[in-house]
Amino acid sequence: MALSVNVTVSMPMEMVQNIDEEADAHGMSRAQYIREAIQLANGTPFTADRTTLSRDDEEQRAKA
Repeated sequence: MALSVNVTVSMPMEMVQNIDEEADAHGMSRAQYIREAIQLANGTPFTADRTTLSRDDEEQRAKA
């Protein structure tokens, strides 16, 4: 397993609340949710399995 490093990031409380809500909805910790979001961001140098992190994305896929 790769070495993990703690990183501190400041953000508005509303953003933290939104992240916590989405993380909870996906059964993830806050840290796991943020890692997944970074890996799925456009232009990211990281790779990840295709995961849906947004309820809007889930609704769009359900309609398809």
